[in-house]
Amino acid sequence: MEKSKQQKSRTGKRQQGWPARLAWAYLAAVLLVWGLGEWVGERTVPTLLLAYAPPALLLLLWPPLALLAVFRAPARPPATLALVAGLGYAGLTWHLPQPVPPGSLTLLTYNIARGTQGSAETLAAQIRAQDADLVTLQETNGWDAEFTPELLRRLPGYHAAHTGAGGELLTLSRLPVLGSREVHLPETTRRFLVTTVQTPRGQLDVVNVHFSTVMVSGVFRGQVIPTRNRRATQLDRLQRETAQLPRVLVAGDFNTPPRGRVYRALSGKFVNAWDAAGQGFGFTFPSRLPALRIDHVFARGLQPLRAEVLPAGGSDHRGLRVVLRN
Repeated sequence: MEKSKQQKSRTGKRQQGWPARLAWAYLAAVLLVWGLGEWVGERTVPTLLLAYAPPALLLLLWPPLALLAVFRAPARPPATLALVAGLGYAGLTWHLPQPVPPGSLTLLTYNIARGTQGSAETLAAQIRAQDADLVTLQETNGWDAEFTPELLRRLPGYHAAHTGAGGELLTLSRLPVLGSREVHLPETTRRFLVTTVQTPRGQLDVVNVHFSTVMVSGVFRGQVIPTRNRRATQLDRLQRETAQLPRVLVAGDFNTPPRGRVYRALSGKFVNAWDAAGQGFGFTFPSRLPALRIDHVFARGLQPLRAEVLPAGGSDHRGLRVVLRN
């Protein structure tokens, strides 16, 4: 009888202890995934895919962990730590809105998916509604050759710079444009577009970018390593092109989440607008159910004051609007 009671006691303790073990296991998993994605990242194919996987996948266990933190006292400490770690890995940030002084600049960056999910009229209305001084658009090489000309006709007062005839990058500015140039990238048709504008405080360089995409399907076609190498080349070229620019904004579709080698290198040279002034996760892709933050604005010589992700509409991305102290 006594032995039976002891067995029941041990069984009961094990049953009571599983919530805490689950919470500790989740915390360990988050820290492991974060460490591999951040510090190993693009060096191996598995860790590259891990770094670029939607962080929302780790948040699937967030609701049951929250219940454990509320209703299971023994599991409360590890569950709380696991919740905080999960939200941190997903990129949650929260900054109070800063006052916007006169002379501040507003930039909108937006991958418009070649205009296949909206019209030039709709996009022009979106741009006007954001009252943006600067606009960097990606994938403007639409299936409709008249899309970009029609967009420009609907945006009087904006000066335009673009990559080549029918190129995929288009930068719009209400400020005077002093010049623009294309930066050709090896082993790809992609380019950077560098536009110099005149602000009340002097010249400002705006770099419009669209980095190569890491596709999970590329694993089966042997494309991940070549894509990784192209992205490394693009990063190196971007760093060299901007190294001597005192006031610069780099904006666009980086196809890069806020972790890994590319993001860490950029964050070491620039201030990421969302990290400095955003509220929430900042997910921009896919537009209907966003789970990745791959569109960014990086600044040097200007202070991000506000950053917001726009509602879905007209693209598979969501636009990112940033206000900066000039």
